[in-house]
Amino acid sequence: MILQCPKCKSIHIKSKNYARKVGGTIGAIAGTIGGLSAITYGARTGASTGLIFGPFGATVGGISGAILAGLAGGAAGSSAGLSLGELVDSKILNNLKCTSCHHSFSVDDHGIPQNYHDYSDMDEYDDEHLIEQVS
Repeated sequence: MILQCPKCKSIHIKSKNYARKVGGTIGAIAGTIGGLSAITYGARTGASTGLIFGPFGATVGGISGAILAGLAGGAAGSSAGLSLGELVDSKILNNLKCTSCHHSFSVDDHGIPQNYHDYSDMDEYDDEHLIEQVS
C-alpha cells in the first residue's frame, strides 16, 4: 500500500523521527555513563585475562577491558533509547510529514492515517476497520 497524505493525497511523505533521534542520543549518553561504572570490573577482568601474556598483557588487557565496558554500555543504552523513541514516534507523535503541503500526521498499525475516515477509495480498505474507528 502506498502511503498518502490525508490532506492533499500526495505520496511525497517523509518520517521526522524526532523521538527516535533524541532517545538514541540520551540512551547512548546514559549507557556510556553506566558503562563507566563498569570500567573497574572490565579493567580487572581484562588485566587478569591478559596476565597469561605477562605484565604487558595485563596492562593492555586492563585498558581494553575498560574501553570495552564503556562501549558496551553506550551501545546497550543507545539501542534501548532508539526502541523507546521509535515507540513514541509511532504511537504518540505525528511522525509523518507531507513534503507537498507540510501536513503532519500518523498512521495506525494498518497504515491508515489516524483520525481520517475518508480513505474509502483505498484498495486494501475494509469497512470493519472504519466501524472500529468511528465507534
